Amino acid sequence: MRSARRRTDLVVFLAVLVTGVVLVLSGIQPEAVSTVAIGLSTLYAAWQRQEGPPRREGPPRREEARPPAPPAPTEGGSAPGRAFE
Repeated sequence: MRSARRRTDLVVFLAVLVTGVVLVLSGIQPEAVSTVAIGLSTLYAAWQRQEGPPRREGPPRREEARPPAPPAPTEGGSAPGRAFE
């Protein structure tokens, strides 16, 4: 899956690059071409993030299933957060 995404990224990059070169050679101002390229790259980035984080299959790992450990006792045996007497 990783190589398919890299291939897609390469194809999109080359398509935007070739489109930019063609537009500049046809007489369009480079500032306008850069505006279009930035817009296209923003749209592509939003489309790529649409998938969300990869999901993990199977039960949670053992260390993830454990509840958090209680706080360590302090010197003198007093509970955390209590004022010294």
